Amino acid sequence: MLLTTYITVQLLPYGALAAVSPWATRQTPAAALTSDHLDRLAQLEPLPGGSVALPNFDPAVNGFQFSNQELTQAIDTTRNPQAWEEVLTEQLQQLFGTQVCIGGESATCVLTAAAQSWLQTQLGRMNQGLSEGMAAAVLDLWQPSQPRLPWWQRLVNALLGRTVFGLVRTLFDLQTFIANLFLMQGVTEVAQQTQAVRDTFTPTQILRSLLGVFLSGSLDPFTMGIYRRLEGALTEGHSLTPYRVEDRGSGKYWVYVYDSNYPAGRPSSPADLHVEFDTQADTWTYQPIASGQVFQGDGQSKTLDLTQRSWRQPPADQPLAATGPFTCPFCAPGAETEAEAETKATATVDITLIGEGVLTVTPYEETADADLTLLSVGNQDAVELVPFKGGLNRGVPASYRLPADQLGQPLQVTLTGMATAPTQTATLQLTGPGYTANVEELRLDPSQTLTLFLVANATGPEITLVANRATDLPHLSISLTDDTSAYQFNSSTPETGFSITDRQVSKSSGFDLSGLKLPAGQRVALAAKTDLKRLYFADDTLAPSQYTLTVKNRIVIKDRIQLGERQPDFVNYTLAYDENMRASGVQIDRQRQAFFDYDPAFIDPAELPRQTLLEAFDQRDFPIAIAYEPLMASANGQSPLRLVPSGGEPVGRRVFQGALQKGGEKA
Repeated sequence: MLLTTYITVQLLPYGALAAVSPWATRQTPAAALTSDHLDRLAQLEPLPGGSVALPNFDPAVNGFQFSNQELTQAIDTTRNPQAWEEVLTEQLQQLFGTQVCIGGESATCVLTAAAQSWLQTQLGRMNQGLSEGMAAAVLDLWQPSQPRLPWWQRLVNALLGRTVFGLVRTLFDLQTFIANLFLMQGVTEVAQQTQAVRDTFTPTQILRSLLGVFLSGSLDPFTMGIYRRLEGALTEGHSLTPYRVEDRGSGKYWVYVYDSNYPAGRPSSPADLHVEFDTQADTWTYQPIASGQVFQGDGQSKTLDLTQRSWRQPPADQPLAATGPFTCPFCAPGAETEAEAETKATATVDITLIGEGVLTVTPYEETADADLTLLSVGNQDAVELVPFKGGLNRGVPASYRLPADQLGQPLQVTLTGMATAPTQTATLQLTGPGYTANVEELRLDPSQTLTLFLVANATGPEITLVANRATDLPHLSISLTDDTSAYQFNSSTPETGFSITDRQVSKSSGFDLSGLKLPAGQRVALAAKTDLKRLYFADDTLAPSQYTLTVKNRIVIKDRIQLGERQPDFVNYTLAYDENMRASGVQIDRQRQAFFDYDPAFIDPAELPRQTLLEAFDQRDFPIAIAYEPLMASANGQSPLRLVPSGGEPVGRRVFQGALQKGGEKA
């Protein structure tokens, strides 16, 4: 249990929050990159040395002294997870608004369970390489803008009297700064603009776009994404920082780059790393070392892109609001105004593999004779594949970003281990409107395939895992956004006199299911029904099953207390409470589905005064009550195990004593 209280005193009545105008829409990539129609290649020829560069950029000064691999190994988010969450909570608010906080409380932000899950999963991807964050970071530190956040200011202060090259990889503020830029690659507005460049620009057009920035002296340059295409899929993504273009004659140009895999100035690092462009053949090639892999492409391969520095940056002068300038992938709909919605990308359903492997997602339909029919995605233009840029030559697949009209559509997901990689564990995450759903500790053996079914409903996610062999159940988890209620009550006492309390109670839940021994070919499912405030789980094994269920509660109670009638004073009081309840041996008989009503698992603050609430939290002890219904499972073992509420009375109930994990308290 983590119990936190915040008290502020206000001697004047509350003022209404000022309305925040929506952030102006950015230029489209086509407009931003092709607004200058002059022949930029011709402009390069008369310049000294036939080259042009970013002003005052030197990779031996502005690049990092450590490599991508060294930084990846140095970062351990499990060592101090609270510090990582605290720092990046500020950034999530800048990106997505205060809706990431329980109750929308920015000053004392406690992330919703969905926000916390999404952030932890994104940070988990850093194990696969950080080249995207490092390539973007050297640009931000080359021309640092006005710091937006305290930790950004601390990093700028650390640079005083030093070069970027002098920063060490163990500096926590630097690690979190790079991590922040790293996770931006998957944010919708950044990914869509980058994809537009990749899908519509030829190599020569990308070269001209780079020249446009260098020739104009713009302080809004690009990072460059390069990929290899294997069996039609983009993989082994890597990010570079272009800083100079040189005319080599006969239509050939070299774009010099900072590459985080090869820190400048090391004897082992090649000098003058460059991407070679041939404008006559409209091709590009990058091979940093003679023995290394070759990245290459042409006008048809779509293996090269650009991401402009400003695309990743929230407006510096925009105050925090309920929604931010970027589309939140896990937030519930309805927080933004109609005007704000017009400036945002449409809601999506995202499916991401954290780890190496082959990820395939196809719509699923079960015909009357129970045959499995795999449908091609009807609207290919609406389905985005967001490639991963880590830079360590890992086989991390692109994420699927599906349109909101896929809500309610069962999806078949197949995961195949890399033939060239050792057995490893991975996490699959589904992100939808108001939730995340994870399958963690998936064992991916070389060339072996796992099958899952996902349903992203408007009321919550459903996960079905099909065991390809007898196995221990991986962790299935669902994390939800917050649910808020507000009411007023008379809190007068003889000691304090007249008092009226306006109370806002915001709750956010998360669940983790594990512990089942699952036979080969059998299915297990987990589903949240937010309209019923229930968690469902079941399996189709032929014997009674036992699970371990963990319920994660996060609650924020905000009181505005009026003291006195005629010349009142006001006291603002916030209490944040975090707990994990874990019950082992949760039983389900065969042909049954279990459900847990999660709303009663929270303490009901009702009209309890502050001190009574503190005592109630301190003395907290809660059993987990499970109810049972008939399971209407399909006979087809290769299909979703749909958990449909019966609508009738449960056929049984059991109570399991949970172990409550209590932490410290601070005020």
